[in-house]
Amino acid sequence: MREEEMNPGLDSAKKKKRFAVILIVVLCVVYVLCAVRPLSREIHFIPVWTIDAYKNTKNDKLSERLSEADASAFEGAIAYKMGQTAGYFTRSGIILSSVTFPYKAVISQSCYSLYDTHSSRIPVYSPDGAKIAEIKQTGFPYFDGGRTFQFLPGGSSFSRLSDDCSVEWTYEGFAPITAFSSSDNGVLVGFADGNLILFGPDGKKEFDFAPGGSDIPVILGAGLSASGKYIASVSGQGGQRFVLAEKRNGMASAVCHKTLEKETTKQVIVKFSRNEDYVYYSYAGGLGIVDCGTHKHSTIPIEGNILSIQEDSDGTIFVLSRLGKNFTVSVVEPFDVYSGSFSFDAETAFMSVRDGSLFVGHDSKISRIDIRHK
Repeated sequence: MREEEMNPGLDSAKKKKRFAVILIVVLCVVYVLCAVRPLSREIHFIPVWTIDAYKNTKNDKLSERLSEADASAFEGAIAYKMGQTAGYFTRSGIILSSVTFPYKAVISQSCYSLYDTHSSRIPVYSPDGAKIAEIKQTGFPYFDGGRTFQFLPGGSSFSRLSDDCSVEWTYEGFAPITAFSSSDNGVLVGFADGNLILFGPDGKKEFDFAPGGSDIPVILGAGLSASGKYIASVSGQGGQRFVLAEKRNGMASAVCHKTLEKETTKQVIVKFSRNEDYVYYSYAGGLGIVDCGTHKHSTIPIEGNILSIQEDSDGTIFVLSRLGKNFTVSVVEPFDVYSGSFSFDAETAFMSVRDGSLFVGHDSKISRIDIRHK
């Protein structure tokens, strides 16, 4: 007679044991399936090259410097300005032009200008050094996305200039200009008296807007979206705050505001993403981010003063900040995901972003760092 027949309880115990083992295996499988999550992508900074920005000067023969590049190199050239040197270089690391200046300089991807505070005639050059225009009034040139402006002596007036640098229109104010932003659809100007004025492309005033809400009204930073639909600002002392407003029926209507816990007396950056989904601003605590559709507000702590906020073609945001001699580049992915950073010591620095590559100037050197997500 089998053991199970002699002892029925033993058969029951074996069945219970097998059931328990099967149950444990099933639970383990279910746990693994439920617990598995795709790993988040990690950002990798990949050094590509480092060049000496001071190696070439404007007096060098351009043909010699272009021996490794084709004649159209300047079309995709990247502008830089560090200390008292400015110029252009290629993505592959060739210095196309470099010029030192004794007083002041302003540079963009398409042109640059050297001037002093009393210049009544200010030449404008193409990247290859050819003179292409001349500004025939005293002031401070400013190039912004293919648009040319000039801030006039006294600090409360400015002119919009045409392609040949003749004056298209001028606004003459009384309060000092403390913030400025432009797009193809308008010009937004902030003043020390706490007012914002939006001008159309033709110079006609569209509306005035005062963010208010502070003991001392002053506009510290202002941004205009590409279409002109949104404006944003950081303003005030004693109740400093961020305000996002939407253009409705020819007026500005506040749709989002936030009182800032930490205040600054410095001018700050306010910048919209290209697609107008988000607006970024610097403040004493770091980087503020607002979703223009949902009005969700987020902040990322960053130490020091934010010098530049730039957007890559995929929407990734790069932030250059400074604390003493220490500079930090921070990376933020939409909408508010802090992805990483790196730091370096320098006396002066700049940052430029293009198609997944980060170009960082530090004293006399320029480095290319490619960004990869794995």
